Amino acid sequence: MVKVLYIVGWGRSGTTIVDNILNSYENVFSTGELFYLWRRGLVQKRKCGCGARFAACELWAEILDVAYGSDQPDPEAVDELQKRITRVRHTPSLASGPLTDEGEEYRRLLARLYHAIGEVTGAKLIVDSSKVPSGAALLPRMRGVEPYLLHMVRDPRAVTHSWMRPTPQLDRPKPQLMQQHKPADSTMHWLVWNAFAERLYRAYPNRHRMLRYEDFAAAPRRTVEELLEFSGTPVTESPFLDDSTVRLEPNHTVSGNPSRFRTGEIALRADERWRADQRTGPRLAVTALALPMLHRYGYRVSVAA
Repeated sequence: MVKVLYIVGWGRSGTTIVDNILNSYENVFSTGELFYLWRRGLVQKRKCGCGARFAACELWAEILDVAYGSDQPDPEAVDELQKRITRVRHTPSLASGPLTDEGEEYRRLLARLYHAIGEVTGAKLIVDSSKVPSGAALLPRMRGVEPYLLHMVRDPRAVTHSWMRPTPQLDRPKPQLMQQHKPADSTMHWLVWNAFAERLYRAYPNRHRMLRYEDFAAAPRRTVEELLEFSGTPVTESPFLDDSTVRLEPNHTVSGNPSRFRTGEIALRADERWRADQRTGPRLAVTALALPMLHRYGYRVSVAA
């Protein structure tokens, strides 16, 4: 049995740092955003979290060999299959409806990959921070997988401020800026992805948890170790030096925020720059659009700088 914790939620919600911290515990292996293995890792030849080009990473080469042997899937074909199957709007049907032949093919392909990750790494917990709700939908339908769901949420005004900042993308052959999202686009994604994440709770009975980034940042060590307890993963040796300082170990993440390349000693604190730096127009636009869900997640309509 392979135990997998899938992190779901809209980007810039703190998923990468939680992922990297979990990876730094003994017996935990983070894949990063495994959803993008085919497109970013194998087709676009981006960097693994270890710094090597994905195709040159010996660990992932072994995982793919164990998963598929000499019958390696064509990355471009899998990428196209994935685009057809895993549209976010398909999340409810992937979680509980009948699967098409292509859906079954993709489910089996991914299940073999998870099992190979467990076999090669020996991890008691695999963390997949893909964030995509439709990716999480299939996990409970895989044989030999014990699935857990972590739904991460952050104040949508902070999320929008982060998406609007220029962020270097470090894993491409030629570094460039990551895609930026305008306030309306980011907030609509925030609303839709969080709504679909909640729809998944029924597929993970007694194995789902919602976590706000702000609550994690207020008590990092306690929060992360509660997550390990929630997934039934024993804590034998902690990477935390104190309640809010952690030593991040190198990782083999497939994709994710550029902060996945950070290692060593990190002092954890909430990123609250948006309160002082965000312009009034974007803040008002996000607040108006997200209003139905602000109170649901415990966020105030009015915020102080």
